[in-house]
Amino acid sequence: TNLDVIKGRIDYLVECGITEVDLSGGESSIHKEWFDILDYCTDKGLYVSCLSNGFKFAKKEFIQKSYNHGLREILFSVHGYDNDSHNELVGRVHAYKNIIKAIKNAQELDMVVRVNCTITELNYKHLDQFVELMNELKPLQVNFLPLNYWDDAKQQSALNYKEVSPYIHKAIDTLNIEEINVRYIPFCFMKGYEKHVVGYFQHIYDVKDWNIAVYDHTINPEEYKEDRVKALFDAAKRNRINTYIKKKECLTCKWYFVCDGIEHDQEVFPEEGERMTWI
Repeated sequence: TNLDVIKGRIDYLVECGITEVDLSGGESSIHKEWFDILDYCTDKGLYVSCLSNGFKFAKKEFIQKSYNHGLREILFSVHGYDNDSHNELVGRVHAYKNIIKAIKNAQELDMVVRVNCTITELNYKHLDQFVELMNELKPLQVNFLPLNYWDDAKQQSALNYKEVSPYIHKAIDTLNIEEINVRYIPFCFMKGYEKHVVGYFQHIYDVKDWNIAVYDHTINPEEYKEDRVKALFDAAKRNRINTYIKKKECLTCKWYFVCDGIEHDQEVFPEEGERMTWI
């Protein structure tokens, strides 16, 4: 994306009253004007983080320079637990070596390190080994993201939540990390672990993640400044409607109001009880 376009988007965020920015893309660090982007963000008084595969940050000179230009936090995408598993999932030969090196480089600079793990058919049975890796690396936060079957991902085989969820539960039990989120999974598959579920409405309150109301420029800055809460809930509602369904069985579930629902047809397990309005 052209630097002027990026600057315009940064100006938009500042106009909305945003004080932190998360640079993503793809891989934002490969942009030819990366350091100019960092400078523009910091000149605007923004706290700067980015989402990364770790390739560029494996080089100490690059991550040090990024830090000097204002980068303070990196959310790394780690999907495997060793060289073979991670490289197969991302389709890059040296990906695992680079991302582990990048994480350690960031921690040496006292940067905030968080981790995303996309859960697929290829890695969910190995989450125990992934947990061992995370307990060694000790990021501030781990986010488990069961693969969303939208857009190009619709070509993938659908995850069976009933089969996958016990592995997620065990991972949560054995992770020695305080902040653990599970993105966009129906509540009925997370019994006893509901506090970790982050659907669209719960996402609003995740202060460490991106702001869904301003992410795609769908609102007017003046409207956002006037009533941020309404803008956030409206964005969550639009996203939920466009990506999930509620099955007939869901109508009786106590999580009906706070659960996104499910994105493809499979068995659900509604829970009886008083309707929850928040968790």
